[in-house]
Amino acid sequence: MRAEQGAVLIAFESIVASSPALLLLGLAMLTLLHEDVAIVAGAGLISAGTLPLAVVAAALLGGIVAGDVLFYTTGALTRRIAWLRRKVEGPAFQRCRDGLSRNLLGALVSCRIIPGIMMPTYMACGALGISFTRFALITISTASLYTLALLVFMTSSLAAPAVEMQVAGGLLVAGFIALRTRTGRAAVAALVGRVGLRQGDARTPAVELPGMPAIPAGASHIGIQERIPPLLFYIPLVLQWFWLGLRHRSLTLPTVANPAIEAGGLLGESKIRCLDQIGGDARRWVARSVAAVHDGSWTAAGLAAFAEAEGVCFPLVVKPDIGWRGFGVRRVASPADLVDYLAAYPRGSRFILQTYVPYDGEAGIFYVRRPGETRGFIFSMTLRYHPHVVGDGCSTLDELIAANPRAAWKAGLHREAQKDRLNTVPAAGEVVRLSIVGSSRVGGLYKDGRPFATPELARRFDAIADAMPHFHFGRFDVRFASIERLQAGEDFQIVEVNGAGAEAIHVWDPDVPLGAVYADLFEQQALMFEVGASNRARGFRPLSLRELVGYQRRQQKLLGVYPASN
Repeated sequence: MRAEQGAVLIAFESIVASSPALLLLGLAMLTLLHEDVAIVAGAGLISAGTLPLAVVAAALLGGIVAGDVLFYTTGALTRRIAWLRRKVEGPAFQRCRDGLSRNLLGALVSCRIIPGIMMPTYMACGALGISFTRFALITISTASLYTLALLVFMTSSLAAPAVEMQVAGGLLVAGFIALRTRTGRAAVAALVGRVGLRQGDARTPAVELPGMPAIPAGASHIGIQERIPPLLFYIPLVLQWFWLGLRHRSLTLPTVANPAIEAGGLLGESKIRCLDQIGGDARRWVARSVAAVHDGSWTAAGLAAFAEAEGVCFPLVVKPDIGWRGFGVRRVASPADLVDYLAAYPRGSRFILQTYVPYDGEAGIFYVRRPGETRGFIFSMTLRYHPHVVGDGCSTLDELIAANPRAAWKAGLHREAQKDRLNTVPAAGEVVRLSIVGSSRVGGLYKDGRPFATPELARRFDAIADAMPHFHFGRFDVRFASIERLQAGEDFQIVEVNGAGAEAIHVWDPDVPLGAVYADLFEQQALMFEVGASNRARGFRPLSLRELVGYQRRQQKLLGVYPASN
């Protein structure tokens, strides 16, 4: 199996530079020969940063489902042969059909992991007239779970032997069988409650942070959606993306959602260029920011002079120009701290120095304006509460982190960031901020802020979007003085502009039901493709898959070498 893996990976890597589209087609076709080998190859491409997970998963799943449908269709075509049709319509075969129909889920799941029985079973489903809708729903669901489970399993070890893969598949089968029995469902429910996949009974007291609406008593600590592994959480969205791509005849259509931003802001775009697109009077709403290239020659004196000349004062925030989810974002108090930061920063890459905005409130405002329309709307508004603990006057910071369910969830990150003061004892009622960034990656708490969106705020972002060339779809991350002033469209500063790759982050509010989470994300993706299609009709060309992969590879390479945030 190891020799097969090596040969497959070498073959696929040899053609990726010439044609990503050909690579994906080959990956999909390889599933017809050996699904597990194809998944191994896909896991290798993900781990190497050659292709993003969503693209690899879509190619693998497309090939697997196409093969399943091919086998079913081949079986169904045998019914056109008269003497075979008379056979399968006889009493003996009808008993087989009834038994297979009653146990279709177990049969199709077993086929996914037991070698040699898939093709005859799937052909039998077609020949016996098993409902194609039922067949398709089950095979797509099982293929999705199987593929994503193995990708998760193998990205940590590309040399995973076949027996380990079959064990993983066996666990999936056991889960499906358990869910079909009352005892099994009870056991699974108990396990889910034990590991925290439901919202649970642990609740927060009322919490007030400066400038932000109070978090009411009884708010959930961690939501179901936050507990689901990302590779599994995004399966439905990958499938919808693939469907929307087929419907609009382009998988890369979102790259023209914002034609003036690199890749539409889908990934790998320059953050400073996005901010610099806000011009004219609207510039007053943007935090003062300037970019420079790290060429290895910066000194403390040189950085101090550069920041002063550009109107950026210490303390300031330094961040990567190509970033994601707060990677590499750090508050620095002095030029010497900035020199230490750059010591771990990749040479030849651009970094941003940004005035530290003193406002305590943080929000993500997702704005959409369809091409050709004069006004847009706030699709999503999210209040972002930075990771924090509240002192009791007797516990150390380390003990407070351990005792707070949400802080303990990301304890490793917080202890590393706060290692110099873990043994200090915060005063009673003192709010200790654990991270400068409030992203979900570091355990920031997101609350649905849509009830706080106002017509005045929407009009303010209409004016800001007017000051940007061809901006239609994305999220403005802002800091604000108070929620009342933000609602009036006043006293806020934009610290980052995110394009098509942004997410309506209100879905990470622990109190938003999982069904509503997917409904909102499906609507967001559909809007993104709709905006892209309108811009394509106006003459803008989406990136090719090869070009998009280039942006993704550059971003992924950088994320792994940025200094830690604080």
